[in-house]
Amino acid sequence: MSIVLKMTSKGALEIGKRYTALVGNIAHGGHFVTHVEGCVVFVRGALTGEEAIIEITHKRQKVYFGVAQEILRASDFRVAPNCEASQFCGGCDFQFIVPEHQRSLKTTVLKDSLQRFASLPEPEVDQIIGAGVRALGDSSGLGWRERARFEWNGDWKMHHYRSNLMVSTPDCATITPEIKNQLVALEQLGGLPSGEYTFAQGIEGVSVIGPSGHVAGPHSVKREFAGSEWESNPRDFWQSNAALLPEVARAIQDSGTVSLGATWWDLYAGSGVFTQLLADAVGETGAVTSVEGNRNASQLARERFVVTTKSHQAPVRVINSSVESFVDRVREEGNTPDGVFLDPPRSGAGISVCEMLLGIAPEWILYLACDPVALARDAKVLCASGEYALRSVSAWDAFPMTHHFESLAVFKSTKVS
Repeated sequence: MSIVLKMTSKGALEIGKRYTALVGNIAHGGHFVTHVEGCVVFVRGALTGEEAIIEITHKRQKVYFGVAQEILRASDFRVAPNCEASQFCGGCDFQFIVPEHQRSLKTTVLKDSLQRFASLPEPEVDQIIGAGVRALGDSSGLGWRERARFEWNGDWKMHHYRSNLMVSTPDCATITPEIKNQLVALEQLGGLPSGEYTFAQGIEGVSVIGPSGHVAGPHSVKREFAGSEWESNPRDFWQSNAALLPEVARAIQDSGTVSLGATWWDLYAGSGVFTQLLADAVGETGAVTSVEGNRNASQLARERFVVTTKSHQAPVRVINSSVESFVDRVREEGNTPDGVFLDPPRSGAGISVCEMLLGIAPEWILYLACDPVALARDAKVLCASGEYALRSVSAWDAFPMTHHFESLAVFKSTKVS
């Protein structure tokens, strides 16, 4: 059933004051919706069906935000958090919810996003998303995070939820055992300067970068994916859950969208993780173009694909450019690839890029999304005119104990049989 929020506010609530409320459905962003004195309140720390005492923290437009301070009547889906700091820490907002139910809630958010923001009917959405958000790795939802940032100031800390304040997190439950061991080892070593520390786990151990540079472990992080070894700076972006990328690769393969001899674009390509996957799939008779706005990431891709090209893979053209500029320029040239792979930031590809892709009209568009609302909004642009159909959305619980998840959407041109 679609979630309908009536954004009306009859009265005025007092910031900092506490109110008792019955908590309703989940909303995008990890909040649950309730109404207090006729006002809409988005609540953190309580879930559907619970009666809670809520402290109002702030207001944005007509909506108030609050945090549960006391649970008067608990849900059957509530459990004791594995980390006491999770009530305040911005790293986890679902630790108090049974892992299986976390995935059910995320599936609800995905369905509602496609219905509300992509204007797709409920029966069609049910068919598109199939089994919904699926588990990855350990069913406990713990010990998966291979990248993390901590602040050291006498103990290990993370940021409060949406705040510059810090909360002690010595028992973080989502980091891998290897990172946890490194935290303990550095603390026992002593003499650490205060500041931010980045931990990144690779196949050769845990790399640590502190406020003054390299602290421990390898100077660079090595990982394996798509039959290749990838080396990067510990601070560079990489998916924090190692189980995700193989699942995405499998979903791309199973989709039947990438064939030998085809031409593909990898937009928002980073250092070329999915460029490699596409180049291997289309083979030496195909072609792949990698487009990335970040100069350092694009240079890494250039070194990989232009300098040291693998045999039996497609030739790869690496372009350092914003996606919007590249697509606009190529559209004017009249070039059309067989497929486009999109891995945009959390904000999505956006109306401009999606409208330009409509003009280019590739047969396939694969869209990897970490935000369901951004995906749905872009899907509406692609599908509104009937030129594309959303064939499927595969979704994974890549970030257990948080409200985040990852999705791969498959769009097919309706003009190509």
